[in-house]
Amino acid sequence: MKKTTKVILIVIAVLVIVFVAAIAFMVTSDFKQEEKLEKEIDSLYALLNNYPLDYESLDKQISTIITTDDYAKVEKAIKDYSGDFVNYMKQFDTLINDETIMNALTIENIIEDGPDFTNTTKKLSESKTSLDTISTNFSNYLTEEGALSYIKDMELDEYYTTLYKQYILGDNLSEMTSAKEEIIENLDKIKSLIENEEEAINFLVKNKKSWKIEDNQLLFYSESLSKQYNDIIAKMQGI
Repeated sequence: MKKTTKVILIVIAVLVIVFVAAIAFMVTSDFKQEEKLEKEIDSLYALLNNYPLDYESLDKQISTIITTDDYAKVEKAIKDYSGDFVNYMKQFDTLINDETIMNALTIENIIEDGPDFTNTTKKLSESKTSLDTISTNFSNYLTEEGALSYIKDMELDEYYTTLYKQYILGDNLSEMTSAKEEIIENLDKIKSLIENEEEAINFLVKNKKSWKIEDNQLLFYSESLSKQYNDIIAKMQGI
């Protein structure tokens, strides 16, 4: 009987040692995972904070998950959220680098597409539509509700949910609100620029028999029309 009791005590002692070792391993493993996550997200944010964005590097990093278990879920949610930001920025960069917007009122484009400006009018209208879409996307994206939608179906416990919030929302939601307001304000300025270009193009179309290109210059037959056109151009410079 005493022998049996002794064996049981030894087994219990071994089990305790195993449990302690397992817990220590899990704690150490979790710490290493969190450390890996922190370094990975810091690296990602460094790329996101460097404009113009390096899309090739961002796409590669966003598509790779380096942590495991619940940390991997947090990492994926952060990268999915960041990935959508990158996609919106790609759309934005494509828009502002569109030659139609950049060159709508250059002498070269006036010669090529005037006096009816069919292609220019179509492209400027498409650019405004794209701009409205980008603006709406950012308005919905840069909100607490929008950010939390990326972990909605992941069934994370409170610790990992809080970890995700710290990386995405930070300690102050006003920073996200300020970022959204600044982005929307800049998008509105670009929209105003396009609308002024449209106004100038429409003016040229409406008065197409009252101007000509001579010596690479746009000349109006009427001083009054010239002043009206220059007033439209001046509005663009004030944006």
